Amino acid sequence: MLRTIILATLTASLGLAEPAHNRLTDAEKLEGWQLLFDGSTATGWEGFQDTPFPTSSWAIEDGTIRTLADNSGGDLVTVSQFENFELTFDWKLVKGGNSGVKYLVQKAWAGPGYRPHLSPDAKRRSMLRATGPEYQLLDDAILNRRKPGWEYSSCGSLYLLYKPVADKPVRPAGEWNTSRIVVRGTHGEHWLNGEKILEYEFNSPDMFTRVEQTKFKRVPGFGFKGPGHIALTHHNHPVWYRNIKVRALQGPRVSDFLPGRLFDPNGLVPPPPRLPQPGDPTVSAARPKP
Repeated sequence: MLRTIILATLTASLGLAEPAHNRLTDAEKLEGWQLLFDGSTATGWEGFQDTPFPTSSWAIEDGTIRTLADNSGGDLVTVSQFENFELTFDWKLVKGGNSGVKYLVQKAWAGPGYRPHLSPDAKRRSMLRATGPEYQLLDDAILNRRKPGWEYSSCGSLYLLYKPVADKPVRPAGEWNTSRIVVRGTHGEHWLNGEKILEYEFNSPDMFTRVEQTKFKRVPGFGFKGPGHIALTHHNHPVWYRNIKVRALQGPRVSDFLPGRLFDPNGLVPPPPRLPQPGDPTVSAARPKP
């Protein structure tokens, strides 16, 4: 009887045990995964535009990277850049929370270019906020579903450009979710809790058409695929991240489909302009008059 009780207690204890976070298994190491967050230090992360890790806005707490109420430090970005990769991360939001993970971020895409209405001081502060394709993290309960296109801002969307499937397996605010981003060549995918929720193609007429309907049309080269940083955004809401890991994938590089027009890895030269599209003033002007 005593043995049965002991076994039952041990079984219950093991069932309640928390899995090890911010660690790689031997199998993951063999597959080429690397941790982007070790659970205790800011190694590999910095503020945008080569600024120091913004301790005023972000903290490392209980094995997580989390936002603080003061957002003056802006977004966090990886020191390294990635082009063809698979990224996974755990995240949770509070009720009404809003955040996002951006990728292929170019320093030349700093915010003021598509926010002309901002004051000079606001533009200066916006330089600390990254611009790039964004995996939207959101408590969908705050969305106005009467507003056309609300799905393009919902959780898991490629923000403003591609909406996720309607039956995505998102967990409620306050619970941990696991997301995955896959970029190989011009192909991109968003996954949520083990299910693929959308896919798209960079450098495609469909992508450029969608970009033209958003504020990103003011960002030169937005919609082209090139190597860039990964960014955790600060949207003035509490958000926690853990188990952030990435692995490089084999795939075409930007030089394979944009020969001679590489992105400047230092962000000093803007990315190449998007291809002309039907309806552009430049295209119309170039057409011979009847």
